[in-house]
Amino acid sequence: MRIKDQISLRKIADEYIMIVGSEDSLDYTQAVSLNDSAAYLIEQVRDEDFTQEDWVDLLTERYDVSREQASADIELLVQMLKEANVID
Repeated sequence: MRIKDQISLRKIADEYIMIVGSEDSLDYTQAVSLNDSAAYLIEQVRDEDFTQEDWVDLLTERYDVSREQASADIELLVQMLKEANVID
């Protein structure tokens, strides 16, 4: 998988907002709200290919979470990002 190049990630107050771009501009009507851990994962794999297992590794290294819980959380995150057309 790979995060698309046309993504802008911004922190606004205590929330991360991801704006999805199209062609040469950002589409502010397509924004995705992320928690800290999701924003961390996206930043860690920016501009490189990754797998769900890579994200599970990153999540368990940074947070006190079991691999089973991390895997379930990553599954949901990947599904959401695919629906938002953020990852290929």
